[in-house]
Amino acid sequence: MTEPLSKRERLTRVVQGRAVDHLPLSLWRHFYVEETAAAPLAGALCGWHRRFDFDFLKINPRAQYHTEGWGCRYGYSGRPHVKPQTLELAVAQASDYAAIAPLDARQWPFSEMLDLIGLVRRDLGPDEVLLMTVFTPMSVALDLAGGPEALAAAVRTDPGAVHRALRAITDTFRDFVRLCLDAGADGLYFATTHAATAEHFTGEQYEEFGRPYDLEVLDEADGAFLNMLHVCKASCYVRELADYPVQAIHWDTYEPSNPTLAEMRFACDGRALAGGLDRQLFDQPHAEPQLVEQLRQARAMMGGWPFIAAAGCTLPTETLEENIDAVIAAVRGE
Repeated sequence: MTEPLSKRERLTRVVQGRAVDHLPLSLWRHFYVEETAAAPLAGALCGWHRRFDFDFLKINPRAQYHTEGWGCRYGYSGRPHVKPQTLELAVAQASDYAAIAPLDARQWPFSEMLDLIGLVRRDLGPDEVLLMTVFTPMSVALDLAGGPEALAAAVRTDPGAVHRALRAITDTFRDFVRLCLDAGADGLYFATTHAATAEHFTGEQYEEFGRPYDLEVLDEADGAFLNMLHVCKASCYVRELADYPVQAIHWDTYEPSNPTLAEMRFACDGRALAGGLDRQLFDQPHAEPQLVEQLRQARAMMGGWPFIAAAGCTLPTETLEENIDAVIAAVRGE
């Protein structure tokens, strides 16, 4: 392979299991100060992307945008490394789930996210690959109540109310996904957060309250250039969700309770794998040799099969640029 591949060609080849000039790579983080409005966040994301020239940009919105339309409120400190704090929840008790109704995906906060996609697309141009972060309906439902424990309790005590809420959430996000693609996204980064993990829900519960709604949302992104499923947290159900209709599957390969790249290599029915790097190293001084070694080990696990190099989840906000630079050099053979 003499000529460098374009980013789209490189990603296409990885999805097809074909040889590439070098592994595609992407890393992402939050920008807490900028993320409260579309324009400053677009500027921060585009600056991050230009600095490292990743193979795709995961549009990392504020992590709670998906609940704000139903009444959740959050407070920001104005400090770059401090997460926003929850001020008010939409669901205080299980029966409150029954009042969750569909929202207009063209109205705030979704309209702000659509503006964000458009701003990033106009700034970076048509050739860059943009994935919009969308959370699964069950993930949205648990955040409406403040966490997985509250949703798990509601699943036990009032499953009908939970299903009604999930129907409203799913209908809302089906519309939102179509609008994201129209606004310029090339696909979804579809994240389960605390929902698809044995730490909070049984496999049977996820089959009932997770899978059917997930598949409805993903159906709206059918035909997109690249949809990536992120199965989050420890003891995650990445094996169980490996048949989802996406082109790539991403999880924390450095969480001891999760399968490794080697264990998932033949379990994903031709889907590309993404991972191989420990996100907790990126804010550590002098971690460059460890990260480069992790990349070498990931390549060995994959036996020469191409994959997308990525950390297991969002990087710390205090990530050191020299650590990223070392990974980039190792990936690209510089």
